[in-house]
Amino acid sequence: MDKVTTLNPHQRTVDAVNEVIKSAAITANQVAKEVGLSPAVISGFLKGSYGGNNDAVNNKLKNWLEVRDSRLQQIVNRGYVETHSGKQIHTALQYAHAASCITVVFGISGVGKTFAAREYARLNNNCWMITASPSASSLSECLYEIALELGMSDAPRRKGPLCRALARRLTDTGGLLIVDEADHLGYDALEELRILQEKTNIGLTLIGNDRVYSQLTGGRRSEEFARLFSRLAKKTGLHKTKQNDVIAIAKSWGIEGKKERQFMQKVAERPGALRLLNMTLRIAAITAYGQEKPITLDHLRAALADLES
Repeated sequence: MDKVTTLNPHQRTVDAVNEVIKSAAITANQVAKEVGLSPAVISGFLKGSYGGNNDAVNNKLKNWLEVRDSRLQQIVNRGYVETHSGKQIHTALQYAHAASCITVVFGISGVGKTFAAREYARLNNNCWMITASPSASSLSECLYEIALELGMSDAPRRKGPLCRALARRLTDTGGLLIVDEADHLGYDALEELRILQEKTNIGLTLIGNDRVYSQLTGGRRSEEFARLFSRLAKKTGLHKTKQNDVIAIAKSWGIEGKKERQFMQKVAERPGALRLLNMTLRIAAITAYGQEKPITLDHLRAALADLES
C-alpha cells in the first residue's frame, strides 16, 4: 500500500512564525504572550502536534503576523526627514520655482538631494521631475523623458516637433522642472533645457554630482557652457554630511544616546553618507523591534557589519 503524506494546511503560518523567531531573537513564549495563548499551545501548533482547534490558533497567529508586519513597515519606511541639507535643497528649488530661473544643486552622493527633490515635487503643483541616465542622456531621450513626466504619451519623437510640443505644454504654467542626475547630460541637452526654460518662463533646477557644476565652469568646453552658466541664479553645493543632518535623523528614529549618535556620525562620513546611514538604521531597527528594544549601539554596529559583509 502506498504511503500517503498529509500536508499541514497551516504550514505557511508555521514557517512564517518560525522565521520571526529565528531572525528577530524572539522566543515562542514571547509569541504566545503577544498572541494571548499558552506557550504549550503555540509549541504544539508549531510542531504539528496540537490536538485542539488548529484553525483558531492559525487565525490568531496570522493576525499577529499581519499586525507585526504593519508595525515593522511603519518603523522601516519612515518617510522624508527634514534635514539642514534638505532645507538648502528646498530653498534652491523654491527660488527657481518662484523666480522662474535656473538653479543648480550639486555635491557628493548620499546627502539626500534626490529625496529632497522628490518631496518638493510631491508637495507642489506644476512641479515635474525627471532622472537622467546613460540611456536617457541624449537630447532626444531627455526631451522625451520630460514629455512622459508631463503626461504627453503621444508626444512626437523627432527633436524639432518634440521641442515645440513641450514649449506649448509648459508655457504659462508657472511650473518647475527638476532634472536629477543632470551630470549625465551633455552640452546639447543642457543647452536645449536652457532655451526651453527661457521660452516657457518656468523654473529649472539641475541636480547632480560635482561634475554637473564643474562642466559649466571649466574644461575645454567652458565657452560653450558660458550662456548657461551666466543664467544660473543660485548655486547650492553640498560637499559633506552636516552634523545637524545626523541629529535630525537620529531624532526621527528616537535615538538620543550620545554613543549611538557618535557612531551614526561616523557612518554618515563614509562614502554613501546619509544613504548608508539610513540603510544601517533600517537593519538595526528590524532587529531592535524584534527584541522589543530601542536601537542601541550594538544594533547599529551589527547592522553596519551586515551591510559590509
